Amino acid sequence: MRRRRGWAVAIAVAGVVAASFAVTAGLTREPAQDSGREQAAEPVAFAADVVDVVRTGERSVRVVVELPSGGEDCGDDVRVEHVQDALPDRPDTVYANVMYSASMPDVGACPERRTAEVPLTVSAPLGERTLVFNAAFPAWTPDGDRYRRCDDLLGCHPPEDTCDPVWIDKAVYHLDVPVKRLRSVREVRACDGTWLILDVNPAAGRCAPDGGECEPGGDVARWFLRFDRDHWETVLRTSGAGCAGLDREFTDLPTELCATLPAP
Repeated sequence: MRRRRGWAVAIAVAGVVAASFAVTAGLTREPAQDSGREQAAEPVAFAADVVDVVRTGERSVRVVVELPSGGEDCGDDVRVEHVQDALPDRPDTVYANVMYSASMPDVGACPERRTAEVPLTVSAPLGERTLVFNAAFPAWTPDGDRYRRCDDLLGCHPPEDTCDPVWIDKAVYHLDVPVKRLRSVREVRACDGTWLILDVNPAAGRCAPDGGECEPGGDVARWFLRFDRDHWETVLRTSGAGCAGLDREFTDLPTELCATLPAP
């Protein structure tokens, strides 16, 4: 769910909530008729990559973006367009487009990146409202004097309970599981908020959602994960029973979570 930072596709954002339209930037060079010299390509509008947001007032923020650089006509004229902060069906969200212009006559002419800042001011106090730039998610949510980017899976306000299915979704997402149906491939064997034990069968993702007649087969493995600050971190993958000796290396592992577990 990561956005490409290439600029071979120009994004002309016409509506704030509706969508952003990607159009190919035909940045070809044509020879000048009189002098024979190549004409510079016309500037094209691109959606900027927002990398930071800082609150500067009750109704204003400073938006920091990354732009292509390293050559002429790489990225300039950073601006905010189409601000919507009073949509009746989305009162808790501010929408805005952050754009820049670039000519970029040659692919690879702008190999570097630089940051730039642009102010955004809205008509009503920002309060705890989230910000959405260029009709793209995830959104940005207030966090003190700054804003932080919301998580693709956890959202803007992750559950406090790290055993919540949403936290486990994120853990399975980062395992080597080549399926998108995160809840159909796993069985939670134990979770105490610090330790998580999962049996994962990647092939189960091929079964119908209602179960039905299905023999997924596959290589079922047991995963031991430990919560570290803000994510579940894999400690061990095993096909054995019990605690797999982890209780000797991690003395804080409650053996009652795994001692009687059969092999997956």
